Amino acid sequence: MIRIKDIHHVVYRHPDLDAAEAFFCDFGMSVQCRDNSHVYFRGAGQNYYIYIAEKSDRSEFVSMAFEVEDRQDLERASRLDGASSIQRLERPGGGERVTLQDPSGRQIDLVHGIASTDKRPMRAALVHNTADAKQRLGELQRPGKGPAEILRLGHIALGVKDLKANLDWYKETLGLLPSDMVVEGSKDNAHAVFLRLNRGQSWTDHHTVALFTAPEDHVHHASFEVQDVDAQILGNTWMKERGWSPFWGVGRHLLGSQIFDYWYDPSGNIVEHFTDGDLYNSESSTGFVEGGDDSLYQWGPEMSIEKFLGLSGQ
Repeated sequence: MIRIKDIHHVVYRHPDLDAAEAFFCDFGMSVQCRDNSHVYFRGAGQNYYIYIAEKSDRSEFVSMAFEVEDRQDLERASRLDGASSIQRLERPGGGERVTLQDPSGRQIDLVHGIASTDKRPMRAALVHNTADAKQRLGELQRPGKGPAEILRLGHIALGVKDLKANLDWYKETLGLLPSDMVVEGSKDNAHAVFLRLNRGQSWTDHHTVALFTAPEDHVHHASFEVQDVDAQILGNTWMKERGWSPFWGVGRHLLGSQIFDYWYDPSGNIVEHFTDGDLYNSESSTGFVEGGDDSLYQWGPEMSIEKFLGLSGQ
């Protein structure tokens, strides 16, 4: 089995790279490097980049990449039906990849050997005094206003016409495990599934890939992790003051428990901040939840499943 270490980066095309750079810096990334046709954005973690903006006449999703454990995983991947050979990445940071396509025709790159970089300092997570546990004694909370510093790319959400084919592919090819399934009437009638990495006994995010049934195949959003809820809310305020277009939030999801806020980038794509998500390992059981607005969030601004997924004009 191919061993996936984590999701590594996404690539999107944008007509205006200057606008994309301004947005993603306010969103909480920083520019690793730039040329006439690409901007490479990094987080505070050690990945050389987590988002690539590519110059184009139109806005579109290009690919997503998962980092594998070692080069032997690339060799295994190259032997799969429809896989490319191992290719050198002609990008800053170097490395190699094998390119696959999921059943919806999306480009999936498995990567290895991309350079790592030094971590950048983030504000330490705030310590909270709760009603029955006082942990912060004689210390003040004064986080500053500014972008919600992003640590890493956390997950991607995909609309798919054929849920079963995509679910089977991500389980069988990438070894992902279902954390929660959104069903209607019975466990065999799934409309959405949240898939996590298989890291054995190690704890990993509730989901790295989310799939939901849609009339057309598309990418719904890419999601990026920030330090804590204060960073998220202050970052939300920063984005509004800078004039960017909000989609939804701040709120807390039900499945995965993440606190979230969603934004439209200048090209109309949706991106998310998240923090405080649930962690699972390979022994965690799969949950089955009846679909409906209550399965979408615990609290936050009013939102319907249909509007959130773009299935309705309401």
